[in-house]
Order: sequence, then C-alpha cells, then structure tokens
Amino acid sequence: MIASLSGKITRKAEEFIILEQGGMGFQIDMAPVKIAGLPPLGQNVTLLTHLHVRENEMSLFGFTSEEEKNLFLLVQTVSGVGPRLALQIVGSLTPDAFALAILQEDTDQLTQVKGIGKKGAARMILELTDKLRKTGVSLTPAAQEAGTLAAAPAAGLGGETLAALMVLGYSREEAVNALRLAGSREDDKVEDLLRRALSQMTVR
Repeated sequence: MIASLSGKITRKAEEFIILEQGGMGFQIDMAPVKIAGLPPLGQNVTLLTHLHVRENEMSLFGFTSEEEKNLFLLVQTVSGVGPRLALQIVGSLTPDAFALAILQEDTDQLTQVKGIGKKGAARMILELTDKLRKTGVSLTPAAQEAGTLAAAPAAGLGGETLAALMVLGYSREEAVNALRLAGSREDDKVEDLLRRALSQMTVR
C-alpha cells in the first residue's frame, strides 16, 4: 500500500497531477479544487494517498489531509459508491459538512455533489446512520453521555458532535477524547465544536 508520497509537481491537469519522486513520475488523481490549492509546478509537496486496485487497473488517489482520505474510504462503504464518486464528495464537501448532512438528513446538501441524486443521498444517509445506530450512539439531542464527557454547554451539542465524529469513522473513545481536548465555548454550534474536535484528531 502506498500511504503517502513526497515529490516535485511536474504536471497539473484538471483531475490529476504528476508527482516526480526518485526518478519516477506518479499520476495521482485528485479533486480539481484540491489540485487548485497545491503549490505551483516545480515545487515539492507531500500527499496522503490510496492505491485502488481493480482487476484490470490500478489508480492512485491523493489527499491533502487525513480527514479527506478517511472520508474517501468511508463513503465507499455505501452500496453503489465507487472511488470516482467518492473523490467528487471529497472535492465538494468538507468532512464536517458531510457528517452534519448525514446526521441532519440533509439530502439537498448531498445532492450538490455531482453524481448523487435524491435516491443516492437517501441511501447514503440510511446506510451510514444505520452503522452509527449499531454502535449504540443516539442521533437525538438526548445523548447525555456525550454531552457530559465532552463538557459541552448542552448535552445535545456534545451528543450531535460525538455522532458526527463517529459518522466519519472514528471510534467512540477517539471521539470522546477529541471532544474533551476541544473544550466548549458559550457560543458554540455543532459545526464549531466539530471543527475543533477534528483538528485534535489531526494533531495527535
């Protein structure tokens, strides 16, 4: 498995880049918006990568953060979602926006992604929330445990944020620890607490 690559950017296309490393040029497929945010040609960059192997093809996908890579892998657990659609999701929604869309059953947000229709969005919500329910986490504001453990100003805020982190594939223990480290602020919304908790995941 190629988990990451560091090298010089020698080409930028709309949906892939060529990264030169050790005398070899690697084609790495990325979301266009992520390619636009990379350094200019000739500069060095480090990318997280995932090697996708099919019967007659191998494709290397690149990401600028662990959260993006995790989201890419997570959405492919949903029936009917392959790597190309997963890359569209990564390029269209941040991990926190995706998690909130799932929890809030926001099909309008999900269908903004090219390739996801109403039925696909509904299936994604159903399958990912079903996985979450199997962990025993409540999807309602009554998640008292999470609110207490996270020291959030309200149980609902902590509970929804815990659920959002677990939608993204983190374990209950990882999510609770990140919430503790993120702390709470009087004017917090779920989006604010979730972003801070995700930043704690990044630095660990």
